[in-house]
Amino acid sequence: MIKYINYEMCKKCGGICCKQTGCAYSPKDFKKLEFNYLINLLNEGNISISGQPTPFPQIKDAWTYIPYLRARNQDAEIVDLITKGGPCKLLTDTGCSLEESLRPSMGLSIKPTVLGGPCQNMYTGDIASKWLEHSELLTQLVKFYTHKDIPDIISKQLYDRLDTISEKIKLSIELTEMEKSIIVWYKQIMCNKPYYTPEEVKKLIKI
Repeated sequence: MIKYINYEMCKKCGGICCKQTGCAYSPKDFKKLEFNYLINLLNEGNISISGQPTPFPQIKDAWTYIPYLRARNQDAEIVDLITKGGPCKLLTDTGCSLEESLRPSMGLSIKPTVLGGPCQNMYTGDIASKWLEHSELLTQLVKFYTHKDIPDIISKQLYDRLDTISEKIKLSIELTEMEKSIIVWYKQIMCNKPYYTPEEVKKLIKI
């Protein structure tokens, strides 16, 4: 994978991207994707189970939620499905606290182009689709930590986030990029029903 790193530019910028949200990992970032191995990583405190609501063109008027792993945001829980956003917990005054080899692929794929952003995401493809084949494992981990099903967690977190967003809109406070994404996700969910589990989606689109 090509790394797009410009330490000089990022230092001047101060990590605007990292202050928006922690970057998503690719499945290839991990030595292995096994239940106990991931529990140990999650319990270290620097990674969350996150993800995004995802419609599939092959399945009309339906949506699913693809969980994936991301660098944990400050004050975020282990299960952070509808994240509030950053700053990323790994961001320090001198940049990312991780060595390059341990950083999320999505962070390494961001090409610094403009001070203050937005910078250019050079990652090709959809990160959620990369995690689809591992959705059963991550769903089990969500259940392990919360004892709840993903749709129930999404419903509560989504409405909690929307309450905060509504207040900011009333006060004419500019929304973050993550908050704008949450509005898009809400529309996806409201306009695309019913909900299919990732496992049902894999069968329907024959993955």
